[in-house]
Amino acid sequence: MSLIKKHKLKVITLILYLITLIYNQDIFIKSIYTTGGYLKEMVQILPAVFIVSGLITVWVPKEIIIKNFGKGSGLKGKLISVFIGSISAGPIYAAFPVAFSLLNKGASISNIVIIISSWAVVKVPMMIVDAKFLGYSFMIARVILTIPAIMIIGYFTNKFVEKEDIKSKVDNDNRYEKYILEIENLLPKFNCGGCGYGNCNEYAKAIVMEEESIDKCSVMEDKSKTKIKDIVCKVNEKK
Repeated sequence: MSLIKKHKLKVITLILYLITLIYNQDIFIKSIYTTGGYLKEMVQILPAVFIVSGLITVWVPKEIIIKNFGKGSGLKGKLISVFIGSISAGPIYAAFPVAFSLLNKGASISNIVIIISSWAVVKVPMMIVDAKFLGYSFMIARVILTIPAIMIIGYFTNKFVEKEDIKSKVDNDNRYEKYILEIENLLPKFNCGGCGYGNCNEYAKAIVMEEESIDKCSVMEDKSKTKIKDIVCKVNEKK
């Protein structure tokens, strides 16, 4: 039962697929093709996106990012952010790794929001499609109204969200990774699912986050349990 709770979204998705298969095979086949198309798109796009993000992190000097995208970049930074977002290729989810790399290098939250929003709604290919189907006047009006709206959203997001909050969330995840690996190395690594989790790594995460008891693993040695308890104590001291 705990395994089902842990993967409830996957279970619900599988049930919906089975229901669709039983009642309408045509829709089921179309949904499989659609899902496959999305997966293919992600496989083609995401590796390149992560490479770009890595290059930004390693090669682009922090001073350049701060100068052009930081808090003091002013209107110039906002216009550059709109430009970067509008010429970028790929679906919107590809924007987030790039945005995260820029944020870590000193870009302001306001400009990050502008990049992501421009990527979503002001891309050049989208404007071409707008003009083709709805006319140039519609396309021009939409862009003229959308860009100021994006900048306003960026301004207010910058007021409500602190960069430190985002970084602390990531730092917390990284901080616990060491303890998760230590606990995982003490587990039997049978990945049997007896604890209710898909593998030992997931169970180790649950232990570190105090979502699960150490006693759930029935094949673990008492010596390992004692060591894991010591690790959990260290984690609690860090919290």
